[in-house]
Amino acid sequence: MKTGEILRIVMTSGGVLILMETVMSLSKRRLKEQFCLFWGVISVLLILAGIFLRPIVWSRYVSRTGTIIIIIAAVCVVCCLFYFSIYISVLSRKTQELAMQVSLLNQENERMFIELDRLQELLEKACAEGGE
Repeated sequence: MKTGEILRIVMTSGGVLILMETVMSLSKRRLKEQFCLFWGVISVLLILAGIFLRPIVWSRYVSRTGTIIIIIAAVCVVCCLFYFSIYISVLSRKTQELAMQVSLLNQENERMFIELDRLQELLEKACAEGGE
């Protein structure tokens, strides 16, 4: 098998794996929709490139060992970027949840201040009526 064919097989299978992992991450709500769209487009482009591109000249410039090293490095980079996307999505969701909690706490705080002002006015009226 020539190095160009190996590259095509790896690109196609890598695109399919990324697409499957993206769909699974979306269903588990680990990735936000924007990242899922990005990784979905990347995976479809990888699949199409693996199917339609014919890297015939690749074997002239890069040996089989070089191809394997490049593939391993590319897989490592893609995996790191994918898991960074997951981490950013999780942190973004947590930040959004915290913002909602702070908003609810601020509303409750406002309500308590209004109630405190009302009770203070009632107390002042009672003291004024009792002193007369």
